[in-house]
Amino acid sequence: MVRLYQFTHKAVNLINDNSNAPSPENTVPAEINLPNLTMFSTILFMTEFRQMGMGDSVDISKTCNMSEWHRRLYQGAVETPQSDSDNYVDVLTLSPKPVSEAGIIYATTTRPADQDGAKEAFSAFLFATHKSSIAKTIPSTNNGETHKLPLEAEALVAAKGATHIWLCGSDPEQRRHRLMSQCLAQLEQDVLEWKANGQGSGVLTVHTIPRAFPGMVKFLTKNGFVGGDKVVGGESDKVLYWKAL
Repeated sequence: MVRLYQFTHKAVNLINDNSNAPSPENTVPAEINLPNLTMFSTILFMTEFRQMGMGDSVDISKTCNMSEWHRRLYQGAVETPQSDSDNYVDVLTLSPKPVSEAGIIYATTTRPADQDGAKEAFSAFLFATHKSSIAKTIPSTNNGETHKLPLEAEALVAAKGATHIWLCGSDPEQRRHRLMSQCLAQLEQDVLEWKANGQGSGVLTVHTIPRAFPGMVKFLTKNGFVGGDKVVGGESDKVLYWKAL
C-alpha cells in the first residue's frame, strides 16, 4: 500500500491512495506529521552519508530540524535573517503566504499489505520551496557553454520566481518502486496549475553534487531536467539542473 501526502504551512492532506481502502480509512493518521517526517529524513541522510564514507562529519541536524523545516514551509515570512540577539519570531504566528510562494512537501508512506494493523511508515519525500531567482552558474564543460533557460521562461522567472527542490530522499530499500517519481509528478502538476493561474513561472530548479549523488543526476535527467553547470558561490561541486514546464 502506498499513500501520497502533501504538507503545507496550513495542513497535511492525503492526495493519493492506491490502497482501495473504504472511505473511513481515507484520513490522515496521527503518525503522519511533520516531526515524524523530519525524523525520517534525519535517519535517511545519516545512513546515506555514512555509506558515502563521510561518517558523522556532516551535521544533519542543521538541515533536518523542525525550526528549519517550519521556516522553509513559511518561505519568506521572515524577511530579514534572525540573529541570537533578535527577538524570536514564531513563523507559525505570521500570516500564511499562497502555497505557490511558500514551501511544500510531498511524502509517500507504505504499509505492508499482509500485516493487519501495521502503521504507515514514511518511504520518500520531496521538499520544494519558492525562490525569487535562479542561481547564477558558470560552465562546467570544456566547451564553455551554459544550459540557458528559454527567453520566455527567463521572463517568467524574473516576474514569478521559480520552484526549487531543496531536499528529497527515499528509503534505500524502496528506491525502485518509483516513489520519488510520484512526489515529483504531483509537484509538477501543482506547478503547472500555479503557472496557469498566473501564480508561478512553471520552472523547477534543483541543486545537487554529482560526485556525491550520481543517482540524483540520473533521476533528474530521466525526468527531463537539463543543466549540470556549476553554481556560483555554492559548494565547489554543486551544480544546477532545471526544467521548464
